[in-house]
Amino acid sequence: MACNERTVHRAAIALVVAAASTGCATSGFPWPARGPAATAIRKDVTTVNPSYRRSTSQVLVRRVNRPTRASLDYAAYHANFMNADPAPEGRPAGEKGKPPSTANPFGGALVANSLTGSVARTALSPEERAHPLALPPLVELLVSKKIAGSDRLEDVVARVRSESWGLPGGPQFVRQTATEAFLHDPGQGRPVEMWLKIELAPWFTGFPSPPDEDGDGFPEIYGRVADSAIGPTQDIVKFVRSEYEGRVFTPAEVKAWAHQLASYWYPSYNTDLVAAPAAWPAADTEPAVREELGNLSFAAPAVVMRGKPQGKPVYNVFLVGNGPETKSAGAAASPSAPASNPATAAPATEKESQAAPPAPVLKLGKSKPSPKPAEVKKTVKAELAAHGRSWTAWAAQVASFQAALKQRLQAMPAGSKAVAGSDGFLFFQQSLSYMVGGDLAKQKGDRNPIPAIVAFKQLLAKHGVDFLFVPVPTKEEVFPDKTGAAPVDASLAPFTGKVVNPFARKFLLDLADQGVETVDLLPAFLAERQAGAGKSEALYQAQDTHWTTRGLELAAKLIAKRIPRYPWYKGIAAHRRTFTTKDESFTRHGDLYSRLPEAERTKLAPETRVGHQVVNPDGSLYEDDPESPVVILGDSFTGVYELMDCEHAGVSAHLAKQIGYPVDLVMSYGGGPNVREKLLRRGVDKLRSKKLVIWMMTARDLYDHAEGWQPLDKP
Repeated sequence: MACNERTVHRAAIALVVAAASTGCATSGFPWPARGPAATAIRKDVTTVNPSYRRSTSQVLVRRVNRPTRASLDYAAYHANFMNADPAPEGRPAGEKGKPPSTANPFGGALVANSLTGSVARTALSPEERAHPLALPPLVELLVSKKIAGSDRLEDVVARVRSESWGLPGGPQFVRQTATEAFLHDPGQGRPVEMWLKIELAPWFTGFPSPPDEDGDGFPEIYGRVADSAIGPTQDIVKFVRSEYEGRVFTPAEVKAWAHQLASYWYPSYNTDLVAAPAAWPAADTEPAVREELGNLSFAAPAVVMRGKPQGKPVYNVFLVGNGPETKSAGAAASPSAPASNPATAAPATEKESQAAPPAPVLKLGKSKPSPKPAEVKKTVKAELAAHGRSWTAWAAQVASFQAALKQRLQAMPAGSKAVAGSDGFLFFQQSLSYMVGGDLAKQKGDRNPIPAIVAFKQLLAKHGVDFLFVPVPTKEEVFPDKTGAAPVDASLAPFTGKVVNPFARKFLLDLADQGVETVDLLPAFLAERQAGAGKSEALYQAQDTHWTTRGLELAAKLIAKRIPRYPWYKGIAAHRRTFTTKDESFTRHGDLYSRLPEAERTKLAPETRVGHQVVNPDGSLYEDDPESPVVILGDSFTGVYELMDCEHAGVSAHLAKQIGYPVDLVMSYGGGPNVREKLLRRGVDKLRSKKLVIWMMTARDLYDHAEGWQPLDKP
């Protein structure tokens, strides 16, 4: 019987049981790969759906008994199908015929004679093997906290990824990744060592019979980080033990962690948070996912995350604390988390309440919607008249810019989601595609957003609710001159301050012709960019898809100007509050950083940003109010700064500050087009209690959205 057939795979937890290499020779593998069975899994994290398989599953359910940041990150990253990237296209034809060169593995970042295919052959003790650390999020956190040595550890990870073994092909062929780290104390006063687990990509077949102790299809190598590569580790060790592994998260921090993860994964995996039900799977969970789970039901999940990394829906579900075990689908599940569970089943987009009492529930009475699309229609028609009086003529005036964007798109390596521009700006592939996508109204079938937006407006009108549609301009529209390759593409400079996507303007006119009122942010953003050219903060984060405090506050002011003109606003004004702000900073790489080719990442340091947290009159931090008559319906542009990063400083908080009254926020990270369902699932009575729905979403999702614009189940 072959080695792989003798692999023992603990289906009950679908994690590591290192029995595959016991007594199994791995002929041709360059490092020792035999050792007694040993585990290397985090002891406070378990996989509780026994059918989980990394290569084929659609659902991963993990329990985190002690919710530290280390355990939550490990639960999210360890052997997760979400980060199992498909084989790259165009692999070199000569790879199979040429043996890998192991003369200087990983450029000396790991000690060569420490490399092994079995964790049992490392210096790690059983207790140290029980505390693996998910390396990608740990490095990101260390860098953001400016912990000494983090930059060198980041370089070690990059050197592992860039190892080509002397085989043909460029840096886009990532054959292995450092996925986990272990801390080893050698004793006798010697410095703590760091050991890494490196996973080989399943498509990489350069090494014959590579060891795969956990049987997940990703062979592994373990090795010690060289002292010369990482330098002193004491600051990293102190941070890991005291903060990363030592501090237990509150329920609010668990929610914030989940929001950060969903936002960070979204550009690659189309992730979104689902309101956690009393028991999961819920009635609306996809049949294929329910079938995979069989009769299992999980009570009071803390986090339910849905994604579509490769076209089909997948779920990551996190249970926090020593809660009830799984039940069969026919058994009665606990309607709420037990007292020992430190995370509740609150909806994913709602934060735990602070000290401030909720605003009084206003009963503003019935009113008739009063859309005013004429102002935007007049503006766009004047623009068209100034550019040749036809969309074709206007498009011809920006044809060279469009051609430059198309060239950048075509030159992107396969699998890449981001491209580097000038002055440290990064741009998202989907945004570039939107910019060159042409007339949005001519998209076929469910790709055309106009019928869905108009239908939603009509539905709200039926229930007496006003409606504003707010497309958020893309970074490329505001910074067209930065889209060229570094250092600077001088040919793009003349487009600064100009409309470079005329069909985005036509889209606003098409909506206005259907009676839909929009808040047109682009002219103000272009003017603000010109006026604030010397300011320290741009309107958009350089490394991220999202706006900055400056951008979101400008949007809030523009929306707030419209609201007092509604007849019902006087009822809100009578209860006006005075909000203040305070600064709160955060440091991190943006969500586009990890989507760059490897060679581009090393050029970028994390960004430090400052949010303006909104403060209630009593000094507590602002919270969105689900009972407010004004609701923002939005995507991740409404979540940044509010539900992640510094928090309490997003566009909803600043709109509340502008109008003097809390607003409601219904948010879906990747579901701008289909977030409508989240609002409608609250029921007709809740919908009728609203006076205004502000649907805010990134303009890029108006073009070829992955899930289309689905029809509504009308209440």
